[in-house]
Amino acid sequence: MKLKTVIKNVLLGSVAGLAMVGTAAAADLPVKAKAAEYVKICSTYGAGFYYIPGTDTCLKVGGYVTADTYYADIEGKTRFTAPGVAIRGDNDPDGQTYFYTRVGVQLDARTQTEYGTLRSYFEGRFEAGEYYGFGQEVETGQFSFNDESLNTVYMKYGYIQFAGFTFGRATSAFDFWAGDGWQGIQPGNYYSDSTLNVIQYTADFGNGFSATIALEDSYNRDDEYDNFTDLDGQQVPDIVANIAYEGTWGAFKVSGAYHDIGNYSALDGFGDEIPFYSNDKAGWAVLAGVRFDFAETTTLYVEGAYASGAPGYLGLAGTIPVVDALGDAVTGWYVGGALIHYWTPSVFTTLVGSYTQTDNFGIAYAVGDSEGVASTDFTGYNVGVNIGWVPVKGLTLVLQYDYLTAEYAGSDWLEPFSYSEEYSQNRVVFSAKRTF
Repeated sequence: MKLKTVIKNVLLGSVAGLAMVGTAAAADLPVKAKAAEYVKICSTYGAGFYYIPGTDTCLKVGGYVTADTYYADIEGKTRFTAPGVAIRGDNDPDGQTYFYTRVGVQLDARTQTEYGTLRSYFEGRFEAGEYYGFGQEVETGQFSFNDESLNTVYMKYGYIQFAGFTFGRATSAFDFWAGDGWQGIQPGNYYSDSTLNVIQYTADFGNGFSATIALEDSYNRDDEYDNFTDLDGQQVPDIVANIAYEGTWGAFKVSGAYHDIGNYSALDGFGDEIPFYSNDKAGWAVLAGVRFDFAETTTLYVEGAYASGAPGYLGLAGTIPVVDALGDAVTGWYVGGALIHYWTPSVFTTLVGSYTQTDNFGIAYAVGDSEGVASTDFTGYNVGVNIGWVPVKGLTLVLQYDYLTAEYAGSDWLEPFSYSEEYSQNRVVFSAKRTF
């Protein structure tokens, strides 16, 4: 009995001692802090997405830096013949080296809703450097010679997607190939690739098939042409539709567009208006493109387009007129594509190019004592080849060569008059691009 009492007293004393120690230790502890909110990974939409703290929205932040070094050698030839007149001009300056850098910032925010994914996407670009040589404006496609320094900031993409709709600045529903295979900030020419303000609706039929109907800003497909003055603004936005398929073997798209021409008044060679207007009020364009994926190492693009009174859909807005000096819509076409092959997971080569040509169109001219309307056409092609190396993930180094030609040629229907302007360009670029 005595032994039991001793053991009991020892146990009770130990418990009391532990309680006193616990109480003393608790007195020394700080007040419990509020639990911190940590950024959580969002795996719903793939790698790189995180939940914005306190919300159910997933955000991906990314971007890239591209640094290009160019060498361009150009040559221009002009010819003019008329009774008693023969003019010949050759311009072959030394080649020039120039640099160009682009920084892109991308934000992709997505939220799951009862109607599907609500998405907002943004890409802003910061660019600085020089431009030398012949080429087309990124937005309008106008073909021209430039020798200038550029330092600019602009929004490439900025759109909302919800329940099949797209609102904002996005890729045109008309485009498909869009120059894939060209490397560097200043790509090749003579194809349709436009980013513009749109309202689009896409219906997904399943099994890879879809269809899109869209209203698109015609200003991004149009541009002043120096032989015409635009009397009307945008009365009707461009109406664009497509049927597309995406599958294991590749993809295809067939698309069409309606373009409201509006009223144009031709100018003669002295800048005076000729008193008649365009006969055609509506322009249109069609496109068909296909992509083949072979064994995960090779991709082949083939695309063709035809347009009447809608040169922007040929990538030629500003290069050829919408309507000619007789008031008729100007028509043209192009074919293009690319073959991209990965020899190893880190080494690839590409052959890429396109060819464009217009039907004959009338252009008013005045040279010396000769003036009238000449039957003119425009032809051009641009072909390139490159080799690229991906030494580490996110870094691509490319060496590319391309050759370009462009020619306007015409002759008077009634008078013994003819002329031509021909330009050619050899260009080499070394491009380094880091994506993150």
